[in-house]
Amino acid sequence: MRKLALIVATMLLLTGCESSDVQKRLVVTAIGIGESTISYQTFSPENEIEVYTFECDSLSEAEEELSLKTGKEIFLGDTELIAFSGSMNIEPYLDYLWHSPDIYMGTPVVFSEASPDKLLEIQSEELSGILTVAGEKVGLIDLYNDIYSYDCCAWLPLFSSVGEISGEILLKSSQECGIIALYYE
Repeated sequence: MRKLALIVATMLLLTGCESSDVQKRLVVTAIGIGESTISYQTFSPENEIEVYTFECDSLSEAEEELSLKTGKEIFLGDTELIAFSGSMNIEPYLDYLWHSPDIYMGTPVVFSEASPDKLLEIQSEELSGILTVAGEKVGLIDLYNDIYSYDCCAWLPLFSSVGEISGEILLKSSQECGIIALYYE
């Protein structure tokens, strides 16, 4: 009986837990959503930052394209920044991010004057640091709560194309248009 217990214990130790190989994962550090493009800033094991941009209508389609292009499993759990740009309804994107199990609800959300892929050429941690120092950090949960509150609007920090805060932008929710950016301040 003792010998059987030892064999079982040894087998359990040798099998271990199933783990995901780091080389098979693509770590996304920032997501940029424009009028007709979705961009991802990724971090490689070699400490290199790459930006991938796709012409897609949804985040799920863009993630699939990114996975096919890189041959890796997409990991959104380290996303440090979400940037919107352009005049479009962001409601489907916000809904997708809200329901994504990997996205941290405190991830900072900004609006960009330039296309998001240009903003994502700057390291996401650098942009997140600028927001923290300026006291302008608006997390995904803050945006969601503000936009779905009784007044249906939210203010987001506005980034210039060189990665500086240049003001704020008002997002407004309505049944006719969804969630759209109204104006810069």
